[in-house]
Amino acid sequence: MGSRYFLGASPIWFDELARYTIIAAAMIGVGAVWVNGGHMRVSFIETKISERARKLVVFYQWLLTLILTGMMAWFSYRYMGGVGFFTTPGLQISRSVPVAVMPIGFSLLFLMVLLNGPKPLPQPTVEDDE
Repeated sequence: MGSRYFLGASPIWFDELARYTIIAAAMIGVGAVWVNGGHMRVSFIETKISERARKLVVFYQWLLTLILTGMMAWFSYRYMGGVGFFTTPGLQISRSVPVAVMPIGFSLLFLMVLLNGPKPLPQPTVEDDE
């Protein structure tokens, strides 16, 4: 941070605030990557199987994503409730405030997956080197 260069030291809450901001940004990025099909996955199988099997694979991927995001939303919500009695060392706020980004992010991702429905994710393209 800039305060290290100008003041010779950095307040402890700068590091804490940066950490929580990075977690929040990652939760936002997960949704964008999922919608664009940019996450790491083995997608060549979808192009090599029959249409009926492809629909089953797409439904399985959608259902698995829906279940995992729902479970993570629930577990992180429970965790948020459990850490509410503790305060952060730098900002001296309840730990449930920065941890709240997890259940909110997973709940929004769950909602996005649910509303998006079981449709094929965009296929990555590889450009020829020719």
